[in-house]
Amino acid sequence: MNRPIIAVIVIVVLVIAFFSIYYISKLSNASTIPAGKFVKISNMDLAPKGEVIVVEQSWYGCPVGAAASWAIYNVLKNYGNITFEFHYSDPDHNPANIPGLIFLNFTPTSIVRFYVAYVYNEYLNASYNGTPIPQNKLVTVGEEILKEEYASMGLNPQVANYIIQYETQVPIQQYGKPSAYYVQPPHLNFAILISGPNGTYIITTPIVNPNILSGYSPQYVYSHLDNFQQIIQASQMIQQVILEAAGPLASECPT
Repeated sequence: MNRPIIAVIVIVVLVIAFFSIYYISKLSNASTIPAGKFVKISNMDLAPKGEVIVVEQSWYGCPVGAAASWAIYNVLKNYGNITFEFHYSDPDHNPANIPGLIFLNFTPTSIVRFYVAYVYNEYLNASYNGTPIPQNKLVTVGEEILKEEYASMGLNPQVANYIIQYETQVPIQQYGKPSAYYVQPPHLNFAILISGPNGTYIITTPIVNPNILSGYSPQYVYSHLDNFQQIIQASQMIQQVILEAAGPLASECPT
């Protein structure tokens, strides 16, 4: 075999190797999600026709959910009437005693529908209704609770499937583990899924740092939302994703 042919073969092999490494890298990146950002996970519309759904998963004592509740409220108050209770997160879970809202009901006045499932109790040792859960079964039992709760709300089963998948199987880029497993003890931690005609989006990490609310009362935060820049920024992020998910329905969303 002469040298020109050998040179061509070497070049071809190198090119193939380069693109193989490139595409493996792309696939690897696609199998993780970033912290603090929504990602589009599907073109599938999981909402009823003509609607956009905002679905939260949290637990009664969750500090991440407590902090996020202010941004969720700040957006959804423009889409319907929300009833809630003032609340503090688990006093024994770090960070402790974070002020937040427990959502009780949402009556829509727009195309947006809101659903929330609180999987565990205040102290992360039982279900939302007080049924004890062994610490090593928080994830598996939580998955069943989540499926049952969303089914009772009439949601597409894929909503629960996606939230479980992205909390338990898809690593967060910054942590190298899925969100359910970079916390101790492992449990379904927190997620927001938004879906509409333009597809489905999810986030499984904090959107507001709970520590910025430490020491405040829920009443104070409620009366001074505009003083917390992270809450405002998270509100804007949620609103933007609602508009993206809405696609052709975006003109029906308040801005």
